[in-house]
Amino acid sequence: MRSTILTAGLAASALVALAGCSSDAGAEPESTAGAAGTEWPSEITLALIPNENVQDLVTSVEPLTDYLSAELGITVEGVVTKDYQAAVEAIGSGQAQIAIADAGSLAAAEDMYGAHAVLQDVRYGASQYASMFFTSNPDKYCDDEPVEATYAATGQTFLYCNGVAAGEDNAGVGPIAVDKLGLIEEGTAVAFGNTTSPAGYQLPVLALEEQGVDIDSLDQVPVTGNDTLIMAVYNGDAEVGFAYWDARSSIDTAEVPDLGEKVVVFGLSEMYPNGGVVLSDELPEDLRTAITDLMDGFSEVDPETLQNLFSQTDWVPADADAIDLARQVNARFSE
Repeated sequence: MRSTILTAGLAASALVALAGCSSDAGAEPESTAGAAGTEWPSEITLALIPNENVQDLVTSVEPLTDYLSAELGITVEGVVTKDYQAAVEAIGSGQAQIAIADAGSLAAAEDMYGAHAVLQDVRYGASQYASMFFTSNPDKYCDDEPVEATYAATGQTFLYCNGVAAGEDNAGVGPIAVDKLGLIEEGTAVAFGNTTSPAGYQLPVLALEEQGVDIDSLDQVPVTGNDTLIMAVYNGDAEVGFAYWDARSSIDTAEVPDLGEKVVVFGLSEMYPNGGVVLSDELPEDLRTAITDLMDGFSEVDPETLQNLFSQTDWVPADADAIDLARQVNARFSE
C-alpha cells in the first residue's frame, strides 16, 4: 500500500529527482485552448513513485500517458520521483501537475498547495483497507482456535482467529479484536513498518495507544516492506507484526509452504483510505475535470496496465471524509 507523511518545511533538494520519458521535457511549454475556451498548457507532467526499476516504471506508464495525451490533445509526460514527499513537492513547485500517491499525500497536497484530490484507488473492490495484526503465538492472542479462510484476491488459504475471517467470508474490514493489542507486554518484540506507513506503523500505533500500550516500552523491530514484516514474525524475530490485509499473499508460498500455518491474523484496525490521484490547482478547472474523467475511465480502456502498474482494478471519485481521516493521521504523526 502507498504510504507517507508530509510536513511543510521540506528541503528543496528533496523535491525532485525526476526521470522522464520525453526528450522534450526541457522545452518551454506553449498553450492550447481548452473546451471551455480556457488556455491549457501544451505539456503537463504526471508524477509516480518508484516501485520497480525507474526506467521500467516510466516505460510501463506510457499506455496511461499516451492515452491522456491523445484524448486531451496535449503532451502528458510520465516521471518518477524518489518518494511521495517529492511527488507532492513537485505539485507544489509546478514541476508536476498530476501525482499518483497515497492518501496522506493527497491530503497534504490539498492542505499545503491547494491541490485537488480527485480519485481513489480500488483494489479488490475496496477503496480503503485495514492494518492486520498477526502473530506466531496464537495461544496468547486468539480467544478461539484459528480457522482457515480464503483470501479471494489470490485464492490462498490462511489462518485467522477472533472472528476476523472464516471460510469464504474474508473481507478484511475492521475494526476487529483491537482490544487484543492490550495483551502485548513490555519488552515484546514487535515488527513495525516504516514510520510513514499507515498499515505498518501509523494505524497500529494509534490502536496500541488506545489500548494503553506504551510504544517505547516495546522491543521494536523496524523493517521495510510488507513481505519482510511477515517474515519477521514467521522467523521468530518478532511475536507480533502489522501490515496491510492480507500481506501474507506477497510471500511465495512455494518457498514458505507453512506460512499460512505459522502466521495467524488475530485482528484488524480501523479502515484507512487507499491512495489515488491529486491535481495541481494551477490547472484550469475544465482541464482538471477532463483529466479526472479520463483517468476514472481508464480501467475500461486498459485494465491490464492499471493492474500491472498499480495492482488495482479501478479509480473512483475521491471520498472527502476518507481523505480527512488521512489528514488526521498526518496531523498525529507530524507532531
